[in-house]
Amino acid sequence: MKKIVIGAGLAALLAVPVLAQQEKPDRNAPQTRAAVEARVRERFAAIDTNRDGAVTKAEHDAYREKKHGERRAALFARLDKDGNGQISQAEFMARPERGEAGEWGHRGHHRGHGFAGFGRGDRFAAMDANKDGRVTLAEASARPLAMFDRADANKDGTVTPEERRAAFETMHAEWKAKRGN
Repeated sequence: MKKIVIGAGLAALLAVPVLAQQEKPDRNAPQTRAAVEARVRERFAAIDTNRDGAVTKAEHDAYREKKHGERRAALFARLDKDGNGQISQAEFMARPERGEAGEWGHRGHHRGHGFAGFGRGDRFAAMDANKDGRVTLAEASARPLAMFDRADANKDGTVTPEERRAAFETMHAEWKAKRGN
């Protein structure tokens, strides 16, 4: 059987460039504001490598590249079922299908977009509210906490799955209206 050796180029093509995916909260369980704050602090601490209380673009990019490499290696390992360092055509063709639980998300993209806004487009610049080239914990927390507060319809400090779905539907409808769909 012919073997296909996957190089960095194809591995990069297979791996969607996203920032680290931490243990995500269960979408079917209530989520507290305190848990959101804790996840933002944890992610922030992991990215702030010099521990000066601010994340620079260089720290952000280095963290993202490290996690991309880890994702690529993990994807390769999942595809290389026999562990021989090569991916056969059969191994490649047996990859997870789109929408398969736990692996592939919407349209085949891997889920995991970087909590606290790190990792999507030029989010770093968007989070740098005072445009000083550094993102503080307060700046990193602003968007996820605002989204939490928006979803917490009864303002009890907990977002239920029902509140989460309703908030998503509202935001999706607003997005569609903005686009004119």
